[in-house]
Amino acid sequence: MDGQAAATNPSPTPAEPVVNVGDWIVSAEQVVDRLETELLDTVAALPQLDQELLRAGTASMASAPQVLGLSLGVGGLVILVFLLLSYGLKRRREAAASERVPFLAVLKLTGWSLVPLLAAIAVGRAISVRFLSMDPLGDGFAREFLLAVIYWLSAITFLGIVLRPRIPQLRLLPLDEIGAEKGLRRGAVILAAGHLMACLLAAAERVGMSPDAVKLLAMLGALAMMVAVLRLLHMLRRLGLTPLLHTVAVWMVVMVSALWIWGWLMQQFDLYQGIKGTTIALMLALAFDRSIALSIQLSRKPSMMRRLFVVRVVIDALAAAVILRLIVEYWLVGTLAVIPQQDWPQYSRQINFALLVLLFASVLAAVTHAWVESSMMPKESLTSLEDEELRRARVTTVLPIIRVAMLGLIGSVFSLVALSVLGVDTTPIMAGAGILGLAVSLGSQALVKDVISGIFWMLDDAFRLGEEIEIDGTHGRVEQIQIRSLRLRSTDDRLHTIPYGQIETVASRSRGLVLARVSLSLQEQPDALRQARLLRLAASTLRSETSLQAAIIGKIAITPVSAEAQAGELVLSFNLARASAVTAVPLIRALLLEVLEASGFDLAADGVRVSLAEVRATANPVSGTVAEVQTP
Repeated sequence: MDGQAAATNPSPTPAEPVVNVGDWIVSAEQVVDRLETELLDTVAALPQLDQELLRAGTASMASAPQVLGLSLGVGGLVILVFLLLSYGLKRRREAAASERVPFLAVLKLTGWSLVPLLAAIAVGRAISVRFLSMDPLGDGFAREFLLAVIYWLSAITFLGIVLRPRIPQLRLLPLDEIGAEKGLRRGAVILAAGHLMACLLAAAERVGMSPDAVKLLAMLGALAMMVAVLRLLHMLRRLGLTPLLHTVAVWMVVMVSALWIWGWLMQQFDLYQGIKGTTIALMLALAFDRSIALSIQLSRKPSMMRRLFVVRVVIDALAAAVILRLIVEYWLVGTLAVIPQQDWPQYSRQINFALLVLLFASVLAAVTHAWVESSMMPKESLTSLEDEELRRARVTTVLPIIRVAMLGLIGSVFSLVALSVLGVDTTPIMAGAGILGLAVSLGSQALVKDVISGIFWMLDDAFRLGEEIEIDGTHGRVEQIQIRSLRLRSTDDRLHTIPYGQIETVASRSRGLVLARVSLSLQEQPDALRQARLLRLAASTLRSETSLQAAIIGKIAITPVSAEAQAGELVLSFNLARASAVTAVPLIRALLLEVLEASGFDLAADGVRVSLAEVRATANPVSGTVAEVQTP
């Protein structure tokens, strides 16, 4: 009977957390009352603080020389190993910083920066296990000091990776050279003071200092640290730090300091540990994200840029998952008690699987986006093929629609899967979405028609803000682009509001083209293979520059040169948008000079020449007729 009953009974599931607002209010009042009491008791210990310090110093006077000597000895040995290896690997770091591929430069430089830290950690662990495991002086200060030294070296290593003194091209923060050096030096001093303060507070508790006096010292030390960091941030603000980063950093410093004080007053460090872990994860994610973004910016190969984009999305998604996991564990379970502690193991497995599902969805979405971008990139060739132009026109119209649909499908499906894993019933959500879609489609047909038509007009890139266009006989300048209509200012100063669903044809008067001819003078005539390599290299270089991507219209081709042309001269031709042509010319010349010289092409004395011409009969850069050539 018992076995049969056990077989029929369902397996136990974690109890659903019940949120009672009244209990929360009562608990909040009790917490505030306790915080007020602890704060008053701590402040009341201020008059006796000098006596407490004298008593603690007297109590530790006998063993202080030996403890300090041992602590400084083991800590100094670890720091010495770190400094020697850092100096010995200086040349390797300099060589890594000069790597031609930015992403590889960042990886190699970070790797060589971590080698001294890993060696210091290994030496510190060996000292801790071999000499400090039995606590020879009967005091844990030496072990805590060694651990603080390792934490401090880890912090300054990360700070050096972010600031990159003397390597401005790989610097992850917008600072000048003076700001990077001062930030590293003063940041190292502040971090050393913070870790030393934590060691001294633990030692003060062990020698018998009253709890209120220790709390007062912790509060005063946190306030002093906060003031020092805020002064450092104010100085960095004048040396290049952006206002947004400055504001975010100030709020993070204030929050961490407040939660440190809260932990000492209430003797509950869950909130501090949670915000500390969240801050570390966020800073690491931002460092990696900025490294990859910098590599994307400096890279000249579209294929490499797309791969780096996928890696960037993976790192950002992983960091978001870690931060959400920390918030749930330290806040919803530990502090706010929304999830009961006994049910946390089951919820933890569910949350981990749900985050893994969302991480996979992010990777799939990034791969989809990269595939669409790769498919829309024109394939360069040595001849002028109108079929290639037609193929690209069809692809660039259809693929963005497919991308939006696939990203929406991926987000919807994987979000429902994640909610289902967490125990949320998704049937009402799906039913509600279906009913909402039906209601919208029946009751707002005209609105839906305008919005959908607007989406397709945007995907077709038929008009842009500020352009002069003609819509069904109405001339004017695009003044506003809204969700269901656009506003057109005509020449007689009348403002026309035109719903997207009523637009039949659009004619643009602002998208004239100019023909750019780039003459490359080589020291010798290249063969067909080197011509093909030259075209691919030049095309990928120009299209990888953000400011040129929208300006270059169509493909880039090598055009036949006249009989009077010099030997070894090749001419690249492509169409440029008229609005961007003048500013694009010096950038085109500089990019091609840099990349061709670095890739082994021997340029003649005249190097690279860029000229512009008016396009009249056709938009084909090879067969179109041109007006007078202007050479900037």
